[in-house]
Amino acid sequence: MIIAIANQNGGSGKTVVANNLALLRARSGRKVMLIDTDPKKTSSTWSGERAAAGLQPKLAARAISGRGLATELEALRLHYNDILIDTEGRDTPESRAALIAARLVVVPVSADQVDLASQYKLIARLNSARMFNPGLRVLFVTVGGEHDPNEEETAAIRAYVARVMSASLASTVIHAHQTAHQACGRGRCVCDAADCHVRAAAEMNALYKEVFIP
Repeated sequence: MIIAIANQNGGSGKTVVANNLALLRARSGRKVMLIDTDPKKTSSTWSGERAAAGLQPKLAARAISGRGLATELEALRLHYNDILIDTEGRDTPESRAALIAARLVVVPVSADQVDLASQYKLIARLNSARMFNPGLRVLFVTVGGEHDPNEEETAAIRAYVARVMSASLASTVIHAHQTAHQACGRGRCVCDAADCHVRAAAEMNALYKEVFIP
């Protein structure tokens, strides 16, 4: 199964979601590859730190740039049960290839990122991908701050989700920003040790079930 994690703007926890979902999937006994196409290479750097620390389970990761992603995916899917792709926000050949290859796209979004004008490019990319990938599903995930979004903010998020074909909104609201991720130590994430950030770990486990368990 290929899953792409995408958004238009930074600060939504995209990479944190990608890393935790990949780790939880590997922990279930699946053979998982985490692909990093974001220019910041945060996911692949984290994976390298994890390997250096000898943490289990092992998680394969690869940074891929350029136009070769589609070809790489065809080869990798023969050797891995699941491939998770931490995509970049821009409209690039890599981000388009990820959306076309994916069975599911997970889109973390916070209440302050639902301005349709600023999100138009991502909406267009997601809808365009379905023309080449009719079975594509899109799961938006609300990212809260200190408090959950209020009714007005939730309504705005739902209106945003409605603009994308075959999209739904996860019932899980996550609050696992990069600070919580980093608090667990180099190479670790909130799903490694529930005691470093109990709430974030529980939220990621709940999101995992929505993504992977029918």
